[in-house]
Amino acid sequence: MATATVQKTFGAYYTDERVARTIVGWAVRKPGDCVLDPSCGEGVFLSAASERLRDVGSSAPEIWGIDIDDGAIKAAKAQATGSSVVKADFFSLRAGDLPFFDAVVGNPPFIRYQSFNGTCRASALACAREAGVELPQLSSSWAPFLVHAVGFLKKGGRLGMVVPVELGHARYARQVLHFLLRKFGRIQVRMFREKLFPELSEDTALLLCEEFENPCSWLSVAILKNIEEGEAERSIEHPVDIEAIRTGKVKLNHYLLSPWARQLYEDLAKKKNVAALGTGADIGIGYVTGHNDFFHLSSEECRRWRIPKSFLRPAVLSLAGATGAVIRETDWRDQALKGNKCYLFHIPAGAEKTLPYGVLEYLKYGSTLGVPEKFKCRVREVWYSVPHVRVADAFLSYMSGQVPRLVANGARLVAPNTLHLVRFEKGWNAWSFISGWCSSLTKLSCELEGHALGGGMLKLEPSEAEEVMVALPFPGETKQLAREVDALIRRGEEEASTDLIDRHVLRRRLGLSATECLLLREAAGEMHKWRMHK
Repeated sequence: MATATVQKTFGAYYTDERVARTIVGWAVRKPGDCVLDPSCGEGVFLSAASERLRDVGSSAPEIWGIDIDDGAIKAAKAQATGSSVVKADFFSLRAGDLPFFDAVVGNPPFIRYQSFNGTCRASALACAREAGVELPQLSSSWAPFLVHAVGFLKKGGRLGMVVPVELGHARYARQVLHFLLRKFGRIQVRMFREKLFPELSEDTALLLCEEFENPCSWLSVAILKNIEEGEAERSIEHPVDIEAIRTGKVKLNHYLLSPWARQLYEDLAKKKNVAALGTGADIGIGYVTGHNDFFHLSSEECRRWRIPKSFLRPAVLSLAGATGAVIRETDWRDQALKGNKCYLFHIPAGAEKTLPYGVLEYLKYGSTLGVPEKFKCRVREVWYSVPHVRVADAFLSYMSGQVPRLVANGARLVAPNTLHLVRFEKGWNAWSFISGWCSSLTKLSCELEGHALGGGMLKLEPSEAEEVMVALPFPGETKQLAREVDALIRRGEEEASTDLIDRHVLRRRLGLSATECLLLREAAGEMHKWRMHK
């Protein structure tokens, strides 16, 4: 097997034989099928294809593999004797350089955009562009790879690939999905409750596309427990509204819900007293220091360096210390007394010429740490002057292991980019969103609009947070409900706060039944289980 360094460099996370057999068993159907694995690694797909072709009666199987790593090619040739294995950068090849294939199968290299750079990225994005897909610079490597692989198929051919679940939610992946809808008559995405690659943080699915060069007439999401169910074809298959996917109205993960929960969610989105968070608020990231440890100080550090309060801004770095629906000044003081970093070292614009002794000494200390050379500091006009420091109306969790929290900023704190800043638009009642955030509807909406990271963390990008739905209370009840919610959460009674808002808002204002409220809550719980793989 490749070393960890080689794996990370080439995205070479090799595939379990069961996964390869499942994909190849679906894609290879007759003795004359010609098969390509464009990232063959050690040859697990090539070996599975050879076995499958023999099973369907082929005496001279035509199987091709491509890889860039010498060690992988050597292993592939040993494992899949008789296959044609080519050493090449797949993005350097074009349709016609190889035969056209009945089936293209494999596990595309997965390299995130931070490492997927330089000429490699430029070549990959150029290949996608030639196929009519304009991908942004932030795309991971699998996306252009998948697009490029389609060009090697014969008319009527089949594509079977391992894909990250980003296919169903990432903004850049929408272009890939739209491309597939233009190119294949039938598409199935298989999703698994048990991870296909338990040792990796990345969640994956199987993408099975057929009838190449036909517009899509069938798209479905199949729900399976594990790959063994995939081999036995024991799946729960949900037909997908193709037009809703094309327009971005829904994501593929919406089809993890039962049809009844999905329909209820879609109906609630149209109701007058339900609003997406972005309808009533602007959501953005907090300030970027370039070196959080230097720019954030505890009370003791402020005293030790003798930094005046005029050069300090009370700050919150996470919502871990926020025990209610509102961060009060007393909450912030509790964190300060515990020795947590709770101040931003902030030099106002124009104050550079009159800095007191303690501030100058601290800046010298920062220089010894190399802070001025950090990228965000280096590109500033004045390295130590942190820009875009603002007081928001509320804070929203950026990443969460449980449910993202929306917390009112009752202490006029500032926050870095570890939190989202929420500023409510004129004419919208902030307390409506703060209290309504606790409902079963919003808990489900967070799961559907956000996306899972490794370890089960739920991430909400600003654009995703804007889409989270909130059921708004009666105008005269908002402050009282917010106070009651705050008290319940402070006592650790999160479920009781959801009961309260479901009762007052979902049932009394929106007219939902107790059964419908329970359906939403159970659906949120199911989506949480998917995220945690439990």
